[in-house]
Amino acid sequence: MAEQAPEERKSQALLLGEPAYRNITLSTFGRFAKAGFTDAGREREAASRVADSLELRPRDVRRPVRTLSGGNQQKVVVGRWLLGGTKLLLLDEPTPGVDVGARAEPYQVIRGLAAQGVGVLLVSSEVPEVLGLADRVVVMREGRIVRQAAADQIDEDTVLDLVVSGSLMEGAPA
Repeated sequence: MAEQAPEERKSQALLLGEPAYRNITLSTFGRFAKAGFTDAGREREAASRVADSLELRPRDVRRPVRTLSGGNQQKVVVGRWLLGGTKLLLLDEPTPGVDVGARAEPYQVIRGLAAQGVGVLLVSSEVPEVLGLADRVVVMREGRIVRQAAADQIDEDTVLDLVVSGSLMEGAPA
């Protein structure tokens, strides 16, 4: 099962007025319902386990998700898919609204997911972010692949040159 954490988390991925636990359990809500009623205790317990594994701050999953920082809101979105047992996660611009100084934490979460065997497909216009997180980099321009390389075999200047003026890679699929 593959899931996406969208770029615009506030408008596309979160119910801002709901508590963090409800946002985490949203995709698996049926697990916590019987005869038309939800077991909020079980729901909070499951969300708390995921929140603990992602080091959500503050840990109180009863807090409205709108009161969390951008990085912690992103953890709630990722937590939703982890609770569902996803094997592939598409992260589209995972750090907008996250202060540059606070980005180490979501980066640690992304690396941890990969280490646990979750496939992570990262889409980002932040070249240093891609080079620091990816094993493999695919550079695209105008919807076409211009280069593929191991992350340690390509640098930021090369990526920027390819995006702006690079020639299309021979044999790359159109």
